[in-house]
Amino acid sequence: MPTEVIGGSVVSKLARRTRVAALTLATVAALGLTACTGNGAVSGEAESNSIDAGLATRIDEAVVSAMQQSGSTEAIVGVWTGSAGEYVHSYGEGLSANALIRGAQATQPVICALLLELVADGTVSLDREVAADVSRQVGIEGITYGQLCTAQSGLADYKSRIGDIFVNNPTRPWSDRELLAQGLAHSPLSWPGLDVHPSDTDTLLLARALHQVTGQSIPDLLESRVFGKANMPASYFPGDVLADVSLPGNSLTGLTYPAAGGVPQCEVGVVEVAEVSPSMLGGAGATVTTVTDLKNFYTSYLGGQFGGAEGAAVVAEARSTTNPTRNEAGEPVGDTEEAAALLAAAEDPNGQKWGFGFEKVQSLSGMSGQMTGTLTAAYHDPATGFSVVVVLNNSSIGAGFVRTLAFELAAISTEAGVGPAVNWASADFAAARAAAAICQPAPEEAAPAE
Repeated sequence: MPTEVIGGSVVSKLARRTRVAALTLATVAALGLTACTGNGAVSGEAESNSIDAGLATRIDEAVVSAMQQSGSTEAIVGVWTGSAGEYVHSYGEGLSANALIRGAQATQPVICALLLELVADGTVSLDREVAADVSRQVGIEGITYGQLCTAQSGLADYKSRIGDIFVNNPTRPWSDRELLAQGLAHSPLSWPGLDVHPSDTDTLLLARALHQVTGQSIPDLLESRVFGKANMPASYFPGDVLADVSLPGNSLTGLTYPAAGGVPQCEVGVVEVAEVSPSMLGGAGATVTTVTDLKNFYTSYLGGQFGGAEGAAVVAEARSTTNPTRNEAGEPVGDTEEAAALLAAAEDPNGQKWGFGFEKVQSLSGMSGQMTGTLTAAYHDPATGFSVVVVLNNSSIGAGFVRTLAFELAAISTEAGVGPAVNWASADFAAARAAAAICQPAPEEAAPAE
C-alpha cells in the first residue's frame, strides 16, 4: 500500500494537533488520578495500573508532551517499578497496550543473546573469526564473533549516507550485503579490537554469520533459542525481511516527515507509513515485539539467563565508549591533562558504557532505536528490577528523543521513590525534550492591548 500524505497546511495541522494534545493531557491526567485508585488492570487489553496515582499522572504528562513535540499521535509506555507496581498504557484511539511494534535497535541484543546460546553449546566461540564462516565477504578479516557484540569490530555504521532513503522510500527492500557494503566503505574505524564504536553493521553481520554457521534461518533460531527462553510469546523475526512489510492485527500507525539531508521537511506535511521493509535493519533490529515482551527480554538477558555462567559473566561486563588516543602499539597516550580527562570519562558512572550488545548509562542498560514510522526505547536496572519501555509513532525526531523520554520516566520514578539507582533530575530531560522538538507551530502573536 502506498504512503499517504495527511492533510494540507502543516502549520494549521500542527496547531490543531497542539490543541488536541492539550486536551489529551488534561484527559490522561484525570485518568491517572482516577484509575490508580483501583486494583489491578484498568480498562483496555493488556493495560495495567498498580502504581501511585501521582506517579501515573507524571508519566502521562511526560508522554503526552513528548507526543506533541515529536508529532506523534500514538504511543505505548510500560513502567515496571520492581517493587511498587507497574503501569502499562497506550495513547491513541483504539490502540492496545499489547499491540505489536517494530522493536528496531531496542531488540538488537536478541542476536547477541542468540550468540551466547550458540557459544554455550559449542557451535561457535567468541574469539572465532567471522571470516571463517562468511568466507566470501571481503573486508571483515580479523573480526571475531565477540567483537560484533562488544562494538570493537571497527565496522562503521551503514546508515549515515542512506538514511533519507529509509524515510522517503520505506518499502524499498535492502539486501544485507548491500547494507554491509555501505558500512565497509567507511571502515575500519580506529583500533579494531580495542576502541569501542557502536554500529548497526555489527549485528547485521552477526545475524548473517550465525545463519551461515548453523544452516538455520534467523527467525527459527530466535524462536527456538531466545524468544521462548525470555518469555516473549508475541515476538517474532520476519520470515522474509525483504517482503514482510506489514504488521498483522492491531499496531501503531507509523508517521514520518519526508527527509532531506537528514532533516525533517515540516512544510511538506506528515506522511502515514502503512508499510515498512524490515530489511532496512535486518539482524540489527527487524524483530517485531510488544512492550511487555521487550521488558521480559531485558529482565532475562541482563539477569544472566543466556549462555550459562560464562554468558552471564560476559553480559555483566561494560566498557567506556570514550576512546583514548593510542600510540603505534595501541597503548593509550596523551599529555597529563588529556590522559586525566579520558580516565575520568572512562570511570564516570554517568558516562555511556557499552555492554554485550547494549548501552549502559548509570544503572540502566538497554537500547533505543528507530525504524521509519516508529521510535522505541527499552531499559532495565537489574539491581532494583525497574524497567521502562516507550514507543512513539513518529520517527522523524530520532532515536535520541525516545531515549531521553525513557530516562525521564526513570528519573520521575526515582523521584517518587520507586525507580532505579540513578542521580538524574527529570526536569533536565524534560528541558532536553523541549529543545529537540520538531515541526512545532509558531507561537500565536498576542492581541495588541487596547
